[in-house]
Amino acid sequence: MKSKRGSSAVFIMVILAALVSITLALIYGVRAEALRSRMDGIISLAGDSLMSEFDIDIQKEYGIFLLKGSDRELGKKLRRYIEYSTKDMGDVELESVKVSGSRFSTVNVDLIRDQILEYMKLAYAEDRLDTLTEDAAEGSAENAMENRTLRHGPTAASLPSSSVPDESLTAVARSIADNIKEADKAFVEGTERYMINRYITDTFNSRTRAVSKEHFFRNEVEYILGGELSDRKNEKRVEMALKAMRFPLNLAHIYSDAEKRAQTLAMAELLTPGAAAPATQAVLASTWAYAEADNDVELLWQGHKVPLTKDRSTWAMDLDSAVEGIMGGTAIPAEEKGYDYGQYLQLLLFFKDENMKISRILDLIQINARMSQDGDFLMNEHWVGVAVQVRVNGADYGYEKRY
Repeated sequence: MKSKRGSSAVFIMVILAALVSITLALIYGVRAEALRSRMDGIISLAGDSLMSEFDIDIQKEYGIFLLKGSDRELGKKLRRYIEYSTKDMGDVELESVKVSGSRFSTVNVDLIRDQILEYMKLAYAEDRLDTLTEDAAEGSAENAMENRTLRHGPTAASLPSSSVPDESLTAVARSIADNIKEADKAFVEGTERYMINRYITDTFNSRTRAVSKEHFFRNEVEYILGGELSDRKNEKRVEMALKAMRFPLNLAHIYSDAEKRAQTLAMAELLTPGAAAPATQAVLASTWAYAEADNDVELLWQGHKVPLTKDRSTWAMDLDSAVEGIMGGTAIPAEEKGYDYGQYLQLLLFFKDENMKISRILDLIQINARMSQDGDFLMNEHWVGVAVQVRVNGADYGYEKRY
């Protein structure tokens, strides 16, 4: 009997010991899980705090969030945030803190593009964007800022677009003339390409529109298209592109208009009678079309509109003036309709390579920031997100934070 009682006592003691062990294990596990959950929140919040240190001036002016700092500098900041939040937690051993921005470099233009689209979508949702307006009143469409040239070597050498291959703007313009039916797509509101281009024309200066006198270049939109380090050179590139676009369209109108064909043939037969007349007619038609294209650009610069495809009412130049090269000023057509200069820029932007456009947006931000905010500002020292790796009490925590 005593033996049975002893066995029962031993059995009960074993059960009690097991229950105590299980209880302690559960308590320890719950405590460890509670600590892990708390640390998860602390580290994530510390990462958010780190991301809050974006460049406020850049964000206000361009709607883009940029975080500056080397991996080491950002790691030290994150450690300080975590240590501050855990200073009263005696059971926390912060073993390692690592931050890397390499995966979120501004070299990845898709990340910048995403931010611009988010900024524009918010602007649309809040109705902060006006409808497309005229560049300026007729005859007063001049941006009064002075022309500038970027001569600072280190700034030019460090531009984000310096390693991005570019295409000829004139070739882009000719492709528009060849694909004229695609031109209307440039003005379809709500599309991503439209919003990127609208961001450019709303944020940066152009020849006919001054957005900010605090910006370095007078012709910023033209810079995005042309890529030269001089306002005058970018203006010239866009001028050549517009003429390259307008010339074949004007020539097509001349050959489609019976009256203009008759005028060129009559003058050709007068100048070179006989078999040479058709060849002379072709030269006269080309001369007339180019003179009209030259006049088109002047009209756009003065705030007038020029349609992509013309009719008799929107044609400005007469044949005699075109051939003689005598102009008493800009010829004004009988009827004004079509696109203004800003819309022609938007048309060129629509057919421009997207990566190059974003890269040159970053160029302009860097140039302007170095002029007005921080003389040492470099886009390649900034990130649009970070990867965080932290080890606490042997447990690993990993996060990606992105604007």
